[in-house]
Amino acid sequence: MRIVLINPPYLAEERYGKDLAKLGPTSEPLGLAYLAAVLEQDGHEVFIWDAMVTPAIPRITSAISNADLIGVSILTPAYDAAKKIIRFVHSISDAPIVAGGAHVTALPEETLRDNPEINYAIIGEGEKSLIYLIQKGYGPGICQKGIFAERYTIEINPQTSHIDLISLPFPARHLLPMDKYQLTASRTQRGHSYTISVARGCPFHCTYCSRINGRKVRFRNMESILTELHYLIGKYDAKEINFEADTFTLKKSFVMNLCTEIIKSGYHKWISWTCESRVDTVDADMLKLMRAAGCWQISYGIESGNQRLLDFLKKGTNLAQIRKTIHLTEAAGIGIRAFFMLGIPTETQYESQQTIDFAKELNAEWTQFTLTVPFPGTEMYEWVQEHEPDRLSPNWSDYQTHAGWKGGPLAYVPQGRTTEEMCKLQRQAYRAVYLRPRSLRRHIKNIRWSTLPKYARGALALLKRS
Repeated sequence: MRIVLINPPYLAEERYGKDLAKLGPTSEPLGLAYLAAVLEQDGHEVFIWDAMVTPAIPRITSAISNADLIGVSILTPAYDAAKKIIRFVHSISDAPIVAGGAHVTALPEETLRDNPEINYAIIGEGEKSLIYLIQKGYGPGICQKGIFAERYTIEINPQTSHIDLISLPFPARHLLPMDKYQLTASRTQRGHSYTISVARGCPFHCTYCSRINGRKVRFRNMESILTELHYLIGKYDAKEINFEADTFTLKKSFVMNLCTEIIKSGYHKWISWTCESRVDTVDADMLKLMRAAGCWQISYGIESGNQRLLDFLKKGTNLAQIRKTIHLTEAAGIGIRAFFMLGIPTETQYESQQTIDFAKELNAEWTQFTLTVPFPGTEMYEWVQEHEPDRLSPNWSDYQTHAGWKGGPLAYVPQGRTTEEMCKLQRQAYRAVYLRPRSLRRHIKNIRWSTLPKYARGALALLKRS
């Protein structure tokens, strides 16, 4: 079969506003690349249209009009753009349309009702479900409206086990314009960074996370990861890697083995790498070995400087633990990106200020403040729908964590707060952290010719709205 997979446009300027757009990421759609690899392995001809970086040129419209099956990935804030793409596709092709992704997983029936052009919705991890759907005889003229997924009632996929990551081929990067992707400016040292997915699943209970990959944690084996790393170095001259996992440091033995193998193979002399983690899953020994293996930065989800709010989020961490981990990470020589949320449900003005003050105290090299977005499929979304339904926006395009920088509109505003206040708060939080003399001295010291553009853009964005 000829299959087209589509990543709808969700541009950096839409996410961050004009001032911050050039500092934001445009990441390769690894999920679609994995789907494409599995489909190619099954003998299909695959074309990926990443509308994030490529317009609808004739070559793309030709691929769509000649396709036997079309898949579309949908994120919540990109839902309106996805609807337009789906209608465009339907207007030039009779091929059945399959939708998947985070939004579809959270609201499958609503997505199908709202988009009559979609024939099937796939819930959760799609590699096994899509192959099963094709092999059971899904094709033009025989499609039935329904949900094709685990645990749903209209049509049940009998293959209910989680994806075995070891069995997956490497993502089909050859189908993507790899030179057009970049991570957030604060996550790279020398330019382009390539992402390697090393694990899926998360066992924690944070109320703001939808856990699209489930709670069961699965890791790839060392041989597979190192082979992919070797491929990226050989094919793309990769010098920076982002190891992707819901919580990279969840299993200490995995991290220690991976770092040991990276050092043993000599890759630590060639590449540097980053990851995301929790403050309660690292220790001094692990951090020391990670640094030796080339880790230069860890992104920690701190979320709040108020213990009541951390408990409300079911984060499972405390302020003392956070302080200790930040100290241990700095002592190991690893840089830190600290993530904070503002406007958590029930959060007061005083508690918002506590979070900003805590961020200043921790003094991470990079700090990110997002406005809280109760995404569908999360426990937080259910809480807000029950307790403050009038505070949620009905427009999915508003579900953006940096909407405050653009002046709104916002997905959610806590009871007793206003949109104007929350937008102002996000801007003030960034300026409070980055325009301190202590922070300015550090960043000026770290400026190199190669990093000057990103520092200049960030400074201009902060000062423009002062």
